[in-house]
Amino acid sequence: MSMTYPLRLFTAAAIILAAAGMPARPILARDPVVPDGFIALFNGRDLSGWKGLVGTPVTRAAMTAAERAEAQKQADARMKAHWSVVDGVLVFDGRGDNLCTEKEYGDFELYVDWKIAPGGDSGIYLRSSPQVQIWDPDYEPYFRHGAENGSGAFWNNQQHPRFPLVRADRPVGEWNTFRIQMIGERATVWLNGQLVVDDVVMENVWDRRLPIAPRGSIELQNHGSRLFFRNLFLREIGPEEANRILAERSGRDGFVSLFNGRDLEGWTGASDDFEAADGTIVCRPGRTGTLLTEQTYSDFIVQMEFRLPPGGRSGLIVRCSDSGQDGLEIPILDSLDPRYRNLDPDQQPGSVSGLAAAHQGYLRPAGQWNFQQVMVRGSRFRVELNGTTVLDADLAQIAESRGGSLPSGVRSAAGRIGIAGYGDTAAFRRMAVRELPGPPAEPPERETAVRPVDGPIRLFNGRNLEGFYTWIRDRAYADPDRVFTVEDGMIHVSGQGYGGLITQQAYRDYHLVIEFRWGQKTWGNREGRARDSGILLHCWGPDGGYAGTWMASIEAQIIEGGVGDLLVLTGSDPLTGRAYPSSVTAEITKDRDGEKVWHRGGQRVTISGGRINWFGRDPDWADVAGFRGRDDVESPLGEWTRMDVIAEGDHLIYKVNGVVVNEAFDVSPDAGRLLLQTEQAELFVRRFELWPLDQPPAD
Repeated sequence: MSMTYPLRLFTAAAIILAAAGMPARPILARDPVVPDGFIALFNGRDLSGWKGLVGTPVTRAAMTAAERAEAQKQADARMKAHWSVVDGVLVFDGRGDNLCTEKEYGDFELYVDWKIAPGGDSGIYLRSSPQVQIWDPDYEPYFRHGAENGSGAFWNNQQHPRFPLVRADRPVGEWNTFRIQMIGERATVWLNGQLVVDDVVMENVWDRRLPIAPRGSIELQNHGSRLFFRNLFLREIGPEEANRILAERSGRDGFVSLFNGRDLEGWTGASDDFEAADGTIVCRPGRTGTLLTEQTYSDFIVQMEFRLPPGGRSGLIVRCSDSGQDGLEIPILDSLDPRYRNLDPDQQPGSVSGLAAAHQGYLRPAGQWNFQQVMVRGSRFRVELNGTTVLDADLAQIAESRGGSLPSGVRSAAGRIGIAGYGDTAAFRRMAVRELPGPPAEPPERETAVRPVDGPIRLFNGRNLEGFYTWIRDRAYADPDRVFTVEDGMIHVSGQGYGGLITQQAYRDYHLVIEFRWGQKTWGNREGRARDSGILLHCWGPDGGYAGTWMASIEAQIIEGGVGDLLVLTGSDPLTGRAYPSSVTAEITKDRDGEKVWHRGGQRVTISGGRINWFGRDPDWADVAGFRGRDDVESPLGEWTRMDVIAEGDHLIYKVNGVVVNEAFDVSPDAGRLLLQTEQAELFVRRFELWPLDQPPAD
């Protein structure tokens, strides 16, 4: 879906025309040519269709209609004092509040051209929520916020990615173009033709317990900077297109169809109460049986589209016994109909009936097709409705149901999947199931990783953390304690917590050089113990995929007395349990305690977890701060140590201060990201770079 047109040569409007097969021509901002299916949010002449900002969604909801009207009148006056149209361009003078569309939008595709001045800071609010970030990536005071990584991502995120995949900004003072696609709670963003956000959840800043609102305004954010906008085009995405995109995003890998589109083959139970017609399963009017799959399932993801008549009702049944009389129900009903106004919250769409209530407001009107995905893994139930997670509950934490005792389905480890009939003509189509955890994931093609060719890749530029993001256990993508900072031209790892500084890009076939020295501080459960860190190589899979903290990878260990140990970290998807395997083959011997030790020419073993000690690790190693073995080759505490890692295909060699200390073959995966760990010990890094294999560093 990414655009291949040279954005530097065209305005957003011209690009859309080209994508639609229409002849491109220079577009004047004050005379926008609106492509089919799009509307112009800005007409190039005045502020028609825009209004001033009134509070936040939370404070607006607390106002009476009269209070909102008066507040809007005042906000519009402020808006007109600071936002204006100059030569067909929306201009903000740097004072005042956000500019908001009068209309609210749900799923959409948006194009917008923007420009800022040096030191500028702004953003695009989606559904009245901040924000697709805009700022000056070379403005040093913003480095502490991560501006060096560029514009385009969701800086306010904490539990989901918050920095762009690549820096794609043009020089400050030049026009940039966003393309933003938002469906449900997720958005994808292209900046100047480059993908910078890939299907990421945008968190609800106003209340992080809730998903982002189903509808809201598009806002141009004020952050005290002079701003310029033009060529704002929006296309609303309808249910059919949204459902298709949602299915493509989730992928069909491992899914098996539950319905052949012709008849009820593979189903049992009250089959006379349902019929197969025109590619759909339809509940017969007036019939109230339950249709069940012939097969039973334990952990799984089930996808479907459903459509309700006005006031209609049905339900998805899971973990149901052969009798069809029990199981747990995910209600499917037209909750906007007055007949359901008195239902309990846990009877509403997306809930686990009687046990856990889902967030509401994400169901489409009766007569439209909805896309629903339900994951059942152990006692965890996760329901996504039209692209938004409306329920994520662990039933093991629930002591009793609304009716008293827990239903037997809560204790069931497996059962049938079913559709409940309630006498209405609810319809279902495109039903598919994927059993969990499924087969292990396959590493991405290594050709997608970057290989240093013409000279070194300086992962750390000595100024900021451009090209990196953080993942810290219990903090996810936020780093409120500033564990990773740049001080005096060095990466300073405070050591607090467990996690890592991770490259945005994957790499392969390189000669890694890192120079580090220990600080004095140790933290928490490692206070007074051996200082510990490491470089994870060939990282892949989800963040937190290993022990909820790191990624599946191969580690080059950095620990007092054990610098150069090799560890294998096989991970898994925290949500689905799918394995992300890692493995190496090494030549070893064993020490007096039976631990594996690298020994060139020794016994060949293949491991998918565990550690291979560097050849000279002291057999009397002790987990105490300041430990130093008699044969250690790393530098004494407080001095700089150099580690080299030579990654050539599926072969790894570790060197410490010039001494080869470990080696592995048949390494899988053989490419991936790099991660600098924090493991409760202070660390400084002054050099972190990748050299071409045929151009090793002169030193």
